[in-house]
Amino acid sequence: MKHLLVLCLLTTSVLALELPVTRPQKGTIHRWVTLPAAFAPWQQVELKARVAGYIQKITVDKGDVVTAGQKLIEIEVPELQADLIKHRAEVAAAEIEVKRLHEARAKSPDLVLPQSVDDAEAKLAIAKAGMERTNALIDLAHIKAPFAGTITDRRVDPGAFAAAGGESLLQITDAGTLRLQVPVIEVETSFLKNGLQVEVKVDALNGSSIKATLSRITGTLDPATRTMLIEADFKNDDGRLRPGMFATARIALEQHDNATLIPVAALVKEKANSFVFKHVDGKAMKTAVKPVFNDGVNVEVPELKTDDVLLVPGTTTLTDKQAVTAK
Repeated sequence: MKHLLVLCLLTTSVLALELPVTRPQKGTIHRWVTLPAAFAPWQQVELKARVAGYIQKITVDKGDVVTAGQKLIEIEVPELQADLIKHRAEVAAAEIEVKRLHEARAKSPDLVLPQSVDDAEAKLAIAKAGMERTNALIDLAHIKAPFAGTITDRRVDPGAFAAAGGESLLQITDAGTLRLQVPVIEVETSFLKNGLQVEVKVDALNGSSIKATLSRITGTLDPATRTMLIEADFKNDDGRLRPGMFATARIALEQHDNATLIPVAALVKEKANSFVFKHVDGKAMKTAVKPVFNDGVNVEVPELKTDDVLLVPGTTTLTDKQAVTAK
C-alpha cells in the first residue's frame, strides 16, 4: 500500500504541468483606438500667373528642390515695360511742374495760388502711384517659391501663354513635415484633446512604427461620414514618408494611472467571459474577472491584488483545480 501511495505521488508530480507565473503590477495603461489614416503635405500650393504674358523662362522641373523666394518662372510683359517708361516720364514732368510752382510762389506769392501747387503735387503723387503699381506688376511676372519645398508638378513650357489667374503652372510641396490625417468616429470624439499619444504603422515602410502626439482637432463632424478629422505632425527630414501614404493609426484616447495590470498572456477568454488562473497550493484556481483596458501588452484587472500569484498559460489549456507547478 505504501509503495502504491509513493507511486501515485511520483506520477502526480511527473504529470503536473509546469507554467510561468506572474503577479499584478501597478502602472499606467491607455485605451487605444485603431483607425485608418493618410499622410498629407505640410504645405502645398498651385502657382498661377498674376499677370498675363508668354512664358520666357522656367528654371525648374519635377522633383527639383527649391528654396523660399527662388525664381521659378519668368513671364514676358512688354506692355508693362512700355507702361513703366510712360509712368517714369509722367513722374519726371510732374516733379518739374511742382518744382517750378514752388519757385514761382517763393518769388511771387500773390501770383501763384496755393491751389495750383496742391494740384501739381497731387498729379505727382498719382504719377508715382502709377509707376509703383507697374513696377509691382513687373515684379509679379517673376514667379517665386513661396516656401522651401519640391516641385511636384510642371504643366507648362517656355513659349506658352499664361493668363492672369488662369490654370496652374507649377505645384510646389513642402514635405519636410507631414500631417497625419485621421478621421475619428463620432462616438470617440468626446475623448479627443491635443497631446494624446499617436502610434502609426506604415505598410510602405515594412510596417515600421513611428510615434507622435495629437497636434490639432478640426472640431466639426463630416456630415457624410460622421467622423471628425484630427492631425498629428511627423518630422520627415530623411524623406522616408511621402504625402499620400496610407497608414494605420493608434490613438491613446483614455489613460488610467495606478491601475492593476497583468500580462495579456495571463488572461483567458471564453466567449464573452474572462478568467485568470491563480496558483494556490499547487493548483490552478479558475477565477472570473472583469478586465477594463487592454493595450495589447497588459490588461487592467481592478479586482486582483498585487500579492496574487497568477499562472501564465499562454496557449496552454487549463482546467479548474488542475495541478500545476510554477516555474
